[in-house]
Amino acid sequence: YISFDQSVAISDSTNHLVRVSAPKADITVRIAFSSKSVDYAKADISKKSFEQTQTAATQDWNQLLKIKVIGDLKEEHLFYSLLYRVLQSPFIVSEPGEKKVYNGWSVWDNYKTQLPLLSIAYPDQYKDIMNSLTGLYLKGKKNWATNHEPSNTVRTEHSIVVLLDAYRKGYAVDFNSILDSLLKETDSLKFNHPDKALESCYDAWAMSQILQIVGKDSLSRMYMDKSLKWRNYWKGDFMDLTKEDVDDLPARGMYQGTICQYRWFAPFDVQGLVDLCGGEETYIRQLDTFFGNDLYNASNEPDIQVPYMYSGTTQPWKSQNIIRKYVHDTVIQYYYNDNSRGVDPFIGRVFNNRPDAYIRTMDDDGGAMSGWYVLAAIGLSPACVGWPVWYLHVPLFKTVSFGKLTISVLNFSKNARYIQTATLNDKPLNRNWLTQEEIIRGGKLIIQASVKPNKLFGINNRWISSINQP
Repeated sequence: YISFDQSVAISDSTNHLVRVSAPKADITVRIAFSSKSVDYAKADISKKSFEQTQTAATQDWNQLLKIKVIGDLKEEHLFYSLLYRVLQSPFIVSEPGEKKVYNGWSVWDNYKTQLPLLSIAYPDQYKDIMNSLTGLYLKGKKNWATNHEPSNTVRTEHSIVVLLDAYRKGYAVDFNSILDSLLKETDSLKFNHPDKALESCYDAWAMSQILQIVGKDSLSRMYMDKSLKWRNYWKGDFMDLTKEDVDDLPARGMYQGTICQYRWFAPFDVQGLVDLCGGEETYIRQLDTFFGNDLYNASNEPDIQVPYMYSGTTQPWKSQNIIRKYVHDTVIQYYYNDNSRGVDPFIGRVFNNRPDAYIRTMDDDGGAMSGWYVLAAIGLSPACVGWPVWYLHVPLFKTVSFGKLTISVLNFSKNARYIQTATLNDKPLNRNWLTQEEIIRGGKLIIQASVKPNKLFGINNRWISSINQP
């Protein structure tokens, strides 16, 4: 519904254009939207002045930007700019006084970063977001927006993984009410390209876990067997790095990624990936080569989780270094979102406090890339979406607080990027990971930072995903 502060003439024009003519050049236009009806929109037309509306919007955003960081002032400004982008979607489409319904999905892009971030920093909103995601299945979910959705959806692949993750992080998910729809979606997964094969195996694994949760053990084993075929696909397309196309973007019909980048995608069975690489020593050496030759694509999501992937090994300090490098330092970047690999690379910082915010062609994709920055900046990384576990690294700020948790960094400096020691609620923390429950319960996490890595920290009590995970 649109209202004007003076009499106007309205006429249709071409290409969905409506022309408004007013007698005075200075015109106030008030616009309201509703996903239900024109009457709801009309009732929502604001009576506030422009200045009052602006002040109210600022106050609302200040309440939402509730992760508090203290450190370098310029970095604080960048942090809140990117946190603002994280919170743009999904958004509420229900009317005031109704059950909150969210819409505007981009799950394939942000399920590794933005959605897990919301689960720890915005638990009240996340509960309604998960209810809304569940609701899509009740009405015939597709990977794109259907007719019952009032706003655009980019992609909703991996919603099965997200719902499993939410359940294991303490959110109520009624799997039984949508089980048939979940099974139908899983049975329609595609395995026709190397990347799709690995991603579909991830969904099949999540489906097997959900079936186990609802007590359908034999069916669970069937989908677990389907998910374990990722190893065969990996051997066929990703094991041999001597082929000429392993650094082509894209190659073999894959989507916006190289063989070198997608080969690390086995989030639910990283231990199995370590074994296929030939053991931990070879696995680490191949990760070293990947980052040492700037094969990582910091401008897109296909390998967005790889900086975390030393964390479950005997060399977690390497992830601590690489996360800091890509969140803060000058880096070399060859890959772009237009499916190109530049001969002359971009050299600079990936994240910047400016309108476009990122390096050339980089999209935020519904908060996915900004979500990666925010997580890196607060010192937490999802160990595996589907398990309630988070890896630790040194935050980009001296103090971070959200919910009931405060993270403090001792010996804070831009060069102190390694965890020397850590305590949680005054007790020594001899591991480089926390559970969702520990984060939500809160308290004081104190990280002693160091310029040089403590190569013993976190190696005796490691967490690494495995299909044999209890």
